[in-house]
Amino acid sequence: MSLRVLPLAPESSPRASDGVLADARPCTLAQCRPGVRATVLGLDDCGSDEACRLRSLGLCEGTSVSVIDSRHAMVLDVRGTRLALGSALTAGITVQPHPAAQSTRG
Repeated sequence: MSLRVLPLAPESSPRASDGVLADARPCTLAQCRPGVRATVLGLDDCGSDEACRLRSLGLCEGTSVSVIDSRHAMVLDVRGTRLALGSALTAGITVQPHPAAQSTRG
């Protein structure tokens, strides 16, 4: 019995390199890994009360966030403050991951 390995198309699935999504398509915050920096696009899938509370904490559309940890709860750096959010809440937040920074080493 022989085994064939077929290559995947480059755009077939998001990959992570140093925690940053390679294709940088909009996704939910829950899909981001530690090390990812992203801009919040919307809180539309959160309830209105939750969205209001998140905005009052500084997590609103256009805000840049960094994912610090995602083991038990997602820990974010939002405007210099750390916030911990549960998975149900982060699944309702749409973000645009920032592209990976290019290395300047020569």
